[in-house]
Amino acid sequence: MPVESHVDEVESAPTRGRDDAVSPVRQTVVRRSMFERAATLPHGKDDRPHSDAEPPSRMPQPAESTDSLALSDLKDVPTQAIAPEAAYTRENTGILPGVALDEELEETEVSKGHTVGAGKDSQIDEYGQEEAVPAKRTRHKVAFLACAVVALLAVVYVGAAFLLSNRVPAGTEIAGVDVSGMSREDARAALVSLLSPRASEPVTVSVGEKEATVDPTVFSLKVDEKATIDSLVGFSFNPVRLWAHISGGRNLAPVLSVDEEALRAEIAKLATILNTEPVDASVAFSASDPANVSVNATQAAEGMSVDTEAAYKELSTNILSATQPIRLAATATAPAITDDIAAKAVEQGTILISDKVSVMVGEKLVELTPAQLASVASFTPEGSTLTLALTPQALADMVRAGASDVLKPGVDARVEIVDHTTPTVIPSEDGVGIDEADLAAKVLTAATSTNRTASITPIAIPAAFTTADAQALGIKEVVSEIKTPLTSDSVRTQNLLVGTKLVANTLVKPGETFSLSEKLGDISPERGFTSSGVVTNGFNSTALGGGLSQLSTNTFNVGYLAGMVDVEHKPHSKHFSRYPTGREATLWTGQIDMKWKNNTPYGAIIDAWVEGGYVHTKLWSTKYWDVTTTTSAPYNYVQPTTRHNPAADCEPMRAGEAGFTVRVQRTVSHEGVVDPETTGGYTWTYQPVDAVVCN
Repeated sequence: MPVESHVDEVESAPTRGRDDAVSPVRQTVVRRSMFERAATLPHGKDDRPHSDAEPPSRMPQPAESTDSLALSDLKDVPTQAIAPEAAYTRENTGILPGVALDEELEETEVSKGHTVGAGKDSQIDEYGQEEAVPAKRTRHKVAFLACAVVALLAVVYVGAAFLLSNRVPAGTEIAGVDVSGMSREDARAALVSLLSPRASEPVTVSVGEKEATVDPTVFSLKVDEKATIDSLVGFSFNPVRLWAHISGGRNLAPVLSVDEEALRAEIAKLATILNTEPVDASVAFSASDPANVSVNATQAAEGMSVDTEAAYKELSTNILSATQPIRLAATATAPAITDDIAAKAVEQGTILISDKVSVMVGEKLVELTPAQLASVASFTPEGSTLTLALTPQALADMVRAGASDVLKPGVDARVEIVDHTTPTVIPSEDGVGIDEADLAAKVLTAATSTNRTASITPIAIPAAFTTADAQALGIKEVVSEIKTPLTSDSVRTQNLLVGTKLVANTLVKPGETFSLSEKLGDISPERGFTSSGVVTNGFNSTALGGGLSQLSTNTFNVGYLAGMVDVEHKPHSKHFSRYPTGREATLWTGQIDMKWKNNTPYGAIIDAWVEGGYVHTKLWSTKYWDVTTTTSAPYNYVQPTTRHNPAADCEPMRAGEAGFTVRVQRTVSHEGVVDPETTGGYTWTYQPVDAVVCN
């Protein structure tokens, strides 16, 4: 059958009444590839080539029905043979029986020789017609394949997650405890036995070079084993957990619980240990060598302060997993006085000591050397600055020493007991001095300027203890007194003469404490003291100042009987009948003292002298306390024995008085109210006077 007739028949196939030349119709065209395959079929008896000028509508018509057209009959049919007007629709596909349109055909819009929607997937045939390629079907295939791959991966993912859900990932450690590949139960048991006990062990923390120890029990540290293992084991779609199973685990921190308030309190305590305060820059003068005076700065240093929030986070989560010492986060704290501030101060100090300063005190010139200025100068931090200042009193002492003929101190008032009968106030005398604060300000101004001269006007300076002060003490009457007999030892009496002169007219102001040792001062021959009899370790001996215990007994009694506070006293080891029994006091410089405190609102003057075979002592003041004393009868007698004394200065003696015990009691009151501080008593035991044998 000639190919031409088949083509013409195809061309004359019905179009269901649609006017293709007027409006676009939806037709099904044979893909170019089909015609290329048809070109390989054998030619018919009419195989003449078609002219490019011949329109497709004039091609020969096939004699047979289009139902008899086979693919073999299309071998020699060129692709140009099918025009747009002869395109096949799905309604007339009967002309190509056996052709699977789902595989070989694609729908496209065609109108007037143009394929509607043609693009990069279309080609232009010899007649200017576009031929579509199967892009839509290809996209469907790709989408299907992608869905299939995703579904497969999802199945694999879910299966892997399920299979690995009850095992800890390989290579996993919890705060150093190996739980690799363990089941949930085994891993939890490992934490209970190996990790949880560590929650009660001390932990070392540090900031910089400082370290401190933390006791986790203080803030109730606990390991939550269940929550820790649950974070690693169990069915989960979390890709991180699945990846851990595949790639292997790592060393993880356990889940912990703490008492937040207690932990924060512990961190506050740690901060007091671990914090480092910033160091301010400082400036100081060096004047040890008058010829080499300098001013030097010490550099500032930053401090470190524990970051409490970061410390809380670290200790509440990583205290068991972090390497010790656990380095806590800290913030730098800047010093208030920086190196730049210190440098400016050095410049100021250098000017101060660059030359001498002249001070005119009235008409008197006093020159202060750089070394003297440096010795009284200092820089004081005030906020974020260094302030240069001169010490007023030390500076004034230098000026007073240089102008001693102009500046004179005042003379304090005194109270003396004239003829042991009349308390008399000796008036004070004003001195000539300088305003120390004014002096310091003016010298500083001069020393830091080009005019290095300061002028000071002398002023009257009242005495430290004025006449009015003395009169206000109310010293007007004797409030207590005692006299004790002398012995026949003239050397001993000499010591008492010296001692009473040193003590006479001693003023004890309200609140002050009288000390006999302090008042007597150095007991030495240069001051008139000599060696006389004393009692040492129960034996009679001699020592410098022997006999001063009698003055101690007298001064103790005037204070005790006036109601003063008994600060310190100790009776003799042996009883001496010349003293009040139980109410006497010994003295040994540097070891045993006699002290009492003035607990009245009035001043007290001690008057003491030797006269008529007695040591006399009176206390002058204004009566304040009502005092009564009692001494019990001796009891608990102990008879003397014989003792041996190996000392080189031993003096043999016969046995004397027996030993005994007494009780001394005192009641002190003011306007009927008993004073609990001074009311009371004490017990004393005297040793017997044993016979002494020297050997």
